[in-house]
Amino acid sequence: MNVLTLYQTLEDRENHIDVEEHGPFICKWENTWLGDGYYFWEEFYHLAEWWGTHRYPSGYIICQAQCDHTEKLFDLVGNMKHIASFKSIMQEMKRQGRVNNTTTVSRVIRFMQAKIEAFNYEAIRVHGIGSLSAHSKQYVQRLIFESTRTAYLDLQPAVQLCLFKKNSLNLREFRVIYPDHYREDYVF
Repeated sequence: MNVLTLYQTLEDRENHIDVEEHGPFICKWENTWLGDGYYFWEEFYHLAEWWGTHRYPSGYIICQAQCDHTEKLFDLVGNMKHIASFKSIMQEMKRQGRVNNTTTVSRVIRFMQAKIEAFNYEAIRVHGIGSLSAHSKQYVQRLIFESTRTAYLDLQPAVQLCLFKKNSLNLREFRVIYPDHYREDYVF
């Protein structure tokens, strides 16, 4: 079983002790990409930093945690069977007239949670292609395959996890790591 390092970005309300005691925090925005849940960036701290600078310009906190990559993770990044299953469900929804050009990933996930008994996952993992702003070049790291082609390897993919419950995938070790002055090990 793999252990994943996760980062959650939150608005800095100068309540870091409460954040560590009660975190992580659920996101229920109307436009959540994956539905209601606890959102994290996987592995790359700089993605959490990017989200903080763009979402919380007056200040933000970054928290780090760990979880287990188990069979309870619906993995739309690294599990081709999960991707095929998602595509199949979406195609069935389309046949039923439930999908059109404005249907979102979140809508398909909500359908799966409500209608498919076998969908008993604790979290979902996705790569939000195109989610980083084009002007955020310092956060985009790509290496081309051929000098005459546009195809590239993304060296810092914007992979997000949405945990459906606070303790999904054995989430643990949730703590504030930014800004430095909130850290337990910070020395002036």
